[in-house]
Amino acid sequence: MSGESSSSVNPSMASLKLDDTAEIERGQELDIVIAGGGLAGLALALALQERNIEAYVFEAHPNFRSDTATAIGIGPNGVTALEGIKPGLSSMIAQAGTYTTSIKLYRITDGKENPLRETNMPPKDYVTVRWKSVQEILARLVDNNRILFSHKLIGYRPCKGGVEACFRCGNALDRIKIVRTKLLIGADGIWSAVRKQMVGDSPRYLKMVDWNGLLYNPDLKVYQGIKEGEIVARTEDKTLPFTIIAHAGDYTLWILRKKDESGDLAKSLVGGRGGLGTPGCKDSALQQLDGMQGWDTLRKAIEVTSEDIISERLILDRFPLDKWSDADGHVLLIGDAAHAQYVGPGQGARTAFEDAHQLSLLLQLSSHSSFTEESIQLSSHSSFTEESIQHAVKRFEELRIPRLKKMQQYASYSTRLPEFQPEWVQKLTMEERTRMAEEYTKWVHAYPHKQECDPESTYFK
Repeated sequence: MSGESSSSVNPSMASLKLDDTAEIERGQELDIVIAGGGLAGLALALALQERNIEAYVFEAHPNFRSDTATAIGIGPNGVTALEGIKPGLSSMIAQAGTYTTSIKLYRITDGKENPLRETNMPPKDYVTVRWKSVQEILARLVDNNRILFSHKLIGYRPCKGGVEACFRCGNALDRIKIVRTKLLIGADGIWSAVRKQMVGDSPRYLKMVDWNGLLYNPDLKVYQGIKEGEIVARTEDKTLPFTIIAHAGDYTLWILRKKDESGDLAKSLVGGRGGLGTPGCKDSALQQLDGMQGWDTLRKAIEVTSEDIISERLILDRFPLDKWSDADGHVLLIGDAAHAQYVGPGQGARTAFEDAHQLSLLLQLSSHSSFTEESIQLSSHSSFTEESIQHAVKRFEELRIPRLKKMQQYASYSTRLPEFQPEWVQKLTMEERTRMAEEYTKWVHAYPHKQECDPESTYFK
């Protein structure tokens, strides 16, 4: 393989050609390599560390991202998964965020704001917290000797007993390192290089663009009228534009989401994707509100936010897969690399935490089954046979793929855009849609019970 782009990888994996001019080094052989230092990768590394299983995180960037200008919501299934990763972890994260007490939805008609509904939330069931705060907490808990920066995965190739993972590394990414591992975990996000080689597909554009900002606001002076713990959502019709303002610890989040059926908004973003602090992103966000009446709260929120902490991005998902593994079970996708979904239902981070929890449990079980009495006495760390890795990966897919297929499908239905809904969903009455949403919430929050489906439901059997 030559060059730095994962798009040049041969999906058949028949060979991996390396740049003849690059310096090549061989790294140590490792049981588990995690490609990606986002929430999924760090959560898995921590879960394995808690179970005395040695794993190393290889992050492409020279350090963790400074910010993402966004926050995540963590509900009951996320709390259960976090506690399974490390007891007390959900409380640590909650302390950095704000417990949600109510969700208020307003519809703006003819420039006037009309309340639609208010939902009071169960005490301490949901928390809103900065994405960056969660990453910082996870990173502090993982042994820093097991996190390697400036290691960009460029591909992998099968070898006896595992795979060779190939990375560009160094400050200029001008060296190539080959690391042999029994299990390569692709936790490298929606633009996953691991998935690119494994499947060869690309993210799907859901014809929506988000602008969001996360403003330091510890005394709640900036967004007066929105109380701590409230999430306020506004919409003009049944779909978009749509906005959210929510407090997340010492920060306050605003989101503006617009439809882009023509694709013109996507074309206007820097690099076709946008990013954090891209030139003109603040003006672009304000332009979406030109001529619109009744959006003064959001307009003021954007105006007081510095451009360098405003993010603009495409709303993307991934098509569901029947298989998340490759190379006879020695390569596995998790998190957004496996099952990125529309952000509406708010399950992206929660399902990444579920993945980390379940995979760590299965690898712990497999490592114990591969021990001999002598190896237990000689090693303080878990070890694996090829068969034990394959068994854990197979069982992980059996548990997780049916669940996430249903969740990805429901998320795409939640766009309310006809091109992402089958005809039977478009024909549902409001009462039937409400029932589907209630069944979804009940089933998802029951984690880890009924992981694959809810046989008692109508829509998630």
